[in-house]
Order: sequence, then structure tokens, then C-alpha cells
Amino acid sequence: MRLRELCQEGRRRLEACGIEEAELDSRLLLCGALHMDTGAYLAHMEDDALPEVTALYERYLSERERRRPLQYILGYTEFMGLRFRVDERVLIPRQDTELLCELVLSEHKDRDCSLLDLCTGSGAIAVSLALLGGYSRVTATDISEPALELARENLRLDLEERDLKAAPRTGADSVSATACIKQDISFVCGDLFGPVREAMRAQGIEAYDIIVSNPPYIREQELGELEPEVRLFEPRNALWGSEDGLIFYRRIASEAGSYMRAGGRLYLEIGFDQGREVSELLRKHGFINVSVHRDYSGHDRVVSAEAGL
Repeated sequence: MRLRELCQEGRRRLEACGIEEAELDSRLLLCGALHMDTGAYLAHMEDDALPEVTALYERYLSERERRRPLQYILGYTEFMGLRFRVDERVLIPRQDTELLCELVLSEHKDRDCSLLDLCTGSGAIAVSLALLGGYSRVTATDISEPALELARENLRLDLEERDLKAAPRTGADSVSATACIKQDISFVCGDLFGPVREAMRAQGIEAYDIIVSNPPYIREQELGELEPEVRLFEPRNALWGSEDGLIFYRRIASEAGSYMRAGGRLYLEIGFDQGREVSELLRKHGFINVSVHRDYSGHDRVVSAEAGL
């Protein structure tokens, strides 16, 4: 059987399972089995499929048929132009979250910034901002030690290659920003701000210039309505945001100011219908210049605010 025919058969199987992007998923899974990108696959699609490729593709299709997420099957996802390993220990980074990173990068050009990422999960936000923004001191926390193990692995994996492609240069010395990142990004385990004071002392941080977070925000009653890929496979503690979805925003709004310099900026990803409530929480706790930013679909996605005096 030719690769093209194998891919077509995979599409038919995934369509029968009700998977909306069956054609794309079947092709990406086959590319994964081939260890090729899409361009290479298209150049070889009339080649005969080797038995070992067919066997691996069959395994991938079987996993996808039971609605295991494509990213977990392949073992990685793309975020901010970088590749991150993912598995069931962490929430899969979404393209929507890139808006938060883009806002931070556009509003903070100074590399001499300290940044705190709460609920870091895979480390996608923290690592992306460290690499692309070159921020000098980054702290990332999560309550899950298994998640942090993967985040640390994402920092290590192919860091030299990422440095060449993405990290900013000073021009004076090509000694890698990699070395700086290894020294100045710290992953610490604990509940939100619980481990932060100790991390600040270790990194010589008096107050953060930037705090970011994509906390769990799914309402209790909505958990059962999620797509099978999310409901059955992604970690519940990365999704559940209490009965009204706001428990973590309340805690962040009430505590964040104690860890920020006056004028520092806070960036929170939110659910599409939580902009007003999260904005009110921040104003209640002394934040000013509160703004709600919409994603490319026109939905409220990020709330940003400035720490008051």
C-alpha cells in the first residue's frame, strides 16, 4: 500500500469516530510514524509504506480512535514557534495562550525583567518568554511535581538549537543566552505563591516586574461537557476552577500585589465569559489600568492590569 492510500484509510477510520479534523490528524499521525514533516511526506506520498511504518501508524490510529489527543500520541506540540513535549502530566498548550505571551513580549522590551509564571504546567509560557524575551530572571510554579519534571525537561531539550533560532543576541558575545536561561529560570513546586518567597531569595528578586498565569478556570458543571480528548485525558487539576471557575483568580488578585513592584504588570488568561468578573476582582484589590484583550476569534482571552502603589 502506498503512503497516500494509508493516509486515506486513516482518514476514513477517524471520520467514523466523529473526529472533526480527521484528514489533518491522519496526515500528522502518518508524518509522526514516518519521522517526516508534511513537505517531506508530500514528496514521498506515492512511495510504498514499509511494514514498520504501517505498524506504528496503526498504533497511532488506534489511540486516536479512542480520542487520545493527537499531541499526547505524538509526544509534542508547537507553541510560540517552539516545540514542547507533552503527555498526560500536563495540559496541552493552546494557540489561544500565545496571545498572553505576545502581549508580554510587545509591552516589555527590557531584558532586565523578573517574571513569575503561576500554574506553569508544561512550562510553555515560562520557557517561551525566557527564550523569546530574554528576561533575566524567571520563576515558574506548579502544584504538580510530575508537571514540573516535564517543564524542566522542556527547558533542557534541544535548548542549544532553540537558542540559535529564537533567543535574542546581545551582539557582543554569542555565549549563549542558553547559559543565562539555565541559571535564571527556576521551577519550584507549590500551591500558587506558596514557594515564591524562597525562590525570590534564591534568585535575588525583590519584587517581580511581570506576573503571568493561565490558571484552571473551567466551572464544575462544565467539566462533563468538555470534548472527550480533554475530559478523559488532560489532568483535571489543570482544568477545575471551582463551582464558578474563579477560585484561582480570587487568590491571585488578593496576593499578587505583595510580590510585584509598583507599576508591574499582571497578565491572566481567562475563559471567554470571565473578563468582567476577573477585571472587577483585580480592581477590588488595588490593580489599575485593567484591560481585557480578545483573541483572534473575537473572544475575551487575557486580562492585564498594573499593580498600584
